[in-house]
This record gives sequence, structure tokens and C-alpha cells, in this order.
Amino acid sequence: MSRATTDERRTRRPGRIHVTTVRRTRRVTPRMVRVTLGGGDLSAFSSNGSDQHVALYFYEPGVRLPRPFTTEAARALLPTAQPRLRRYTIREHRPELAEVDMDFVLHGPEQLASGWAEHVRPGDELIWFGPSPAYPLTPLTDWTLLLGDETALPAIGAILGELPRGHRVLAAIEVADRAEEQRLPTRADATVTWLHRHDRDHGDLLREHATGLALPEGGGRVWGGGERRVMRELRHHFVHVRGLERTDTHLTAYWTQGETQDSEV
Repeated sequence: MSRATTDERRTRRPGRIHVTTVRRTRRVTPRMVRVTLGGGDLSAFSSNGSDQHVALYFYEPGVRLPRPFTTEAARALLPTAQPRLRRYTIREHRPELAEVDMDFVLHGPEQLASGWAEHVRPGDELIWFGPSPAYPLTPLTDWTLLLGDETALPAIGAILGELPRGHRVLAAIEVADRAEEQRLPTRADATVTWLHRHDRDHGDLLREHATGLALPEGGGRVWGGGERRVMRELRHHFVHVRGLERTDTHLTAYWTQGETQDSEV
């Protein structure tokens, strides 16, 4: 597993095009599949660590891509063939095996990226650009609070895997039901609370839990990912009610209620 150092400069390595091949897939939970991608250049993949994401490129069937397919080649192709982009987190990077893992929440076979992940087979190709800058782990505060729904699980898992031994972490993750819980290995002193949504509206449990939390003593930071309105409300709560500095609250909209995964933005 690739571990980021606590050097903030590692969060800003530039991205580039990667042409990768599916090596294997497995169901992590009933609603999440992990796709392992390999490629010779992934041994030198410039991982930014923590919640780095990449942009997956989906071209229309029949588009012939030049080889080698580089960032410059993709740019030259734009006047005649523009890919549809979907952003996903690198869940794990194993440079010694020249491979990365990406986790996909299954929204239905008709969706672009999750539909691809549901039916993909070893040997299939996936092109992506990245990585993005990532959540800096330094300077470490006294504690970290991680919040999210299932769409944020890959990033939460990656952050937990990067945090140092003994660092105090509270994590609250809203998922559909108990079957969607998964192992999240970490060296940190972490307490993970699973919130089972069942028939509740998406985000209600996460909002209620987060706003009612008793935070640890000392200074802390909050990271979160999920539905846009929920993240906006939690940002307001932690900054304006709890008094945290805005720079210590990193709450990102991963999706918007009422828009499908394939809504164009």
C-alpha cells in the first residue's frame, strides 16, 4: 500500500493520462465493487495520497484513439471526440505491483461509470487523468473528524490508511444498511460509527449524528463528502455554530439530490 508522507507538497503532484487494464474485480459489499487496474506506468504513478481523485474518460463507441494515447493526444482529439468525465477516488495504490484500486457505488446498469463497473471484465481498458491535489494531512491537529455517505467511503478509507499511529479520529459513515459496512484498516486511534439509513431520507442520519457530536478536546479538523445540501449545512454548523476555522473544515459535495450520476454539470 502506498502511504503518503506528512509532507503537504505531496498533495500537489501534477496529473497525466493513464491507459490501464482491468486486472480483477470484486464485490466489497452488495452495493460496492472494487476494480483493480494495472499498467506499466502505474509503478511510477505519482500518488498524492489521502482523498486524491482521477477523471475517468468515457468515449463514445466507435471512436478510434491514437496510440500511444497521451495527454497531448487527448487534447488534439477534442474538436472531434470529447469524452464524458466521471471523478473517482484512488482507494489504494500498490506501486510494486503497478496497480491501483477504485471503488464504485452501484447506482444501476444504466449509469455511465457505475454501469461500466458492474459489467466490466478483466482485460477491459480504462483511461483516466490524474491525480488531483489531495487533502493535506499536515499540520496534524489533536483530532480529525471524518463524515460521509457511501460515495465518500473510498476517500475515508484512504485517509484512514494514511493517518499516523495514535492520531485521534472520529468517523461517521451513513450507508444503506449493515451489509454495506466494510473494514477500514488504519494505524490511527479511530472510532468508526456506521449509520444505517434503511428508509430514512439520504443524509438525515449523518446530519443528525454530526451536529450532535461531542468533539474531543483541543484543536481539530473536519473532512466530509456527500450530498451537496448536507455538506453545506454541516459546513455552516461546524464554522458558525461550533466555531471551527473555515480552513479546518473540508466538506465536499460528491453528488446532488435530484440529479442522476449522469447529469451533465
